[in-house]
Amino acid sequence: MLRGAAGRTRTTVSWAETGIQSEPTARRFDAWTGRRNGPRMWGPALALGSAVAAGAGDYLCGITSRRTGTLSCMSAFFTTALVPAVAWVLLSGQRVPGEITVAAAIGAGLATTVGLGAFLKATSVGTISIVAPISATGVVVPIAIGLARADYPSVLQAVGIVSAVVGVAFAVRSPEGHPSSASESGVGFALLAAVGFGLFYWLMAPASRQSVPWAAMVADAVPVLTCVVAVRIQHTPFGAMREARNIRSVLAAALLGSAGFVLYAFATRHGALPIVSVLACLFPVVTILLARSLLGERVARTQQVAIGAVLTGVVLMTIG
Repeated sequence: MLRGAAGRTRTTVSWAETGIQSEPTARRFDAWTGRRNGPRMWGPALALGSAVAAGAGDYLCGITSRRTGTLSCMSAFFTTALVPAVAWVLLSGQRVPGEITVAAAIGAGLATTVGLGAFLKATSVGTISIVAPISATGVVVPIAIGLARADYPSVLQAVGIVSAVVGVAFAVRSPEGHPSSASESGVGFALLAAVGFGLFYWLMAPASRQSVPWAAMVADAVPVLTCVVAVRIQHTPFGAMREARNIRSVLAAALLGSAGFVLYAFATRHGALPIVSVLACLFPVVTILLARSLLGERVARTQQVAIGAVLTGVVLMTIG
């Protein structure tokens, strides 16, 4: 999951918000990356790096949850992701933001808990190549909230919504043209994941207004506390999670997820936002390619077209 804003939410951050307090340091970084001089290649490059990191992290989380179970994988993932978030806050030296900002970050944390939980469940019962692009359609949530406030979507966003809806409808169908029970259950959880991720996108805009490091830390701390309570209630076993390969997978997924968020934040500082946002939202493509090459996943031709329609919808909704 890419932790960038989407749709009509704010997608740029200031140097102070990222924790770089020194203006000379910021100017040196701008000069080094070519923000003020030379071709602006760093923005697209960082955005692509963000997509690769987020897509690979999603893939690792999905395959690990198949071996360990959803709750144990979530617990390990969020606990690991919390460590760099806490370090970021300490290094930034920023003060605790206001109550409203913290409340928005708490809401974002609850939303991402639902989103990741549903995504992992979807990958355990469905096909990753289908689940990944559908879960990325959460960009429609900020647009829908704007519509409720009489902030109507653009033509591109409207076309994107239609494309995504049609794509989801065809993705659930088997090669014989009938709905597949496995696909249906996977798509259902993927749609729930999209709602959770979409609410996360929407809430992270006000949550990061005063401080991105604090927003990231609170949004990671809430899922950790939620998972602790759920583990205590359900007496979730962690035997499989202690295996070396699962520990490595979750550690890599958490670090990749954090890297994707940071790379996207810097990409918005060094490139045109329409280009950066489109490149960053292509992270499901990375997940699909990994699933096809490493797991040998194959989908029917109609489902391939459906996946393309969903991804097209995501791009249109993002740039609209």
